[in-house]
Amino acid sequence: MNLMLVYFLLFILFILLILLSLYILISFLFIYYDIKNKVFFAPSEKRIIEEFFKIYPFEKEKIFFDLGSGDGRVVFLAEERGMKAYGVENNLILYLFSKILKKIKKSKANFIRSDLRKINLKECDYIYLYLLPKFLEEIEEEIFEKISPKTKIISYKFKFPNKKVKKVYLDKFFIYEKNF
Repeated sequence: MNLMLVYFLLFILFILLILLSLYILISFLFIYYDIKNKVFFAPSEKRIIEEFFKIYPFEKEKIFFDLGSGDGRVVFLAEERGMKAYGVENNLILYLFSKILKKIKKSKANFIRSDLRKINLKECDYIYLYLLPKFLEEIEEEIFEKISPKTKIISYKFKFPNKKVKKVYLDKFFIYEKNF
């Protein structure tokens, strides 16, 4: 009986070592992607995002892009509100996680693994961003050149340094238009 207990404990220890190794690998990959892309994953606060989606005048059937979509929570919310929702994520782990959630939710949202600077934004009606100020400054001119005059850019928590805000919602959502 003691031998069975030893084998069982060794098996449990083996499983724990595998789980710890996976945790370390995933953590390393997160850090690697964050440093490489100068963008750190911080999920949008679900309650505040839901509140914003209730008060902002989104139009159904419009095209919604979340650039730096992370786990996809904003993309799924846009889809629930009747928009054609796309998430763009460069971090492989977050991209795969979003794809798994898409299957679980039986969602029609689309996820693209790409650098957000390489995406065609001409057809977008709404672009959602939750990016740090330094990165917003880095992409500011490029993103405003790529969008059409009808596109609304929604930046959560941080402002573009050289663009004029058209409207502010809940003191955290800054709305921009190309020619404002």
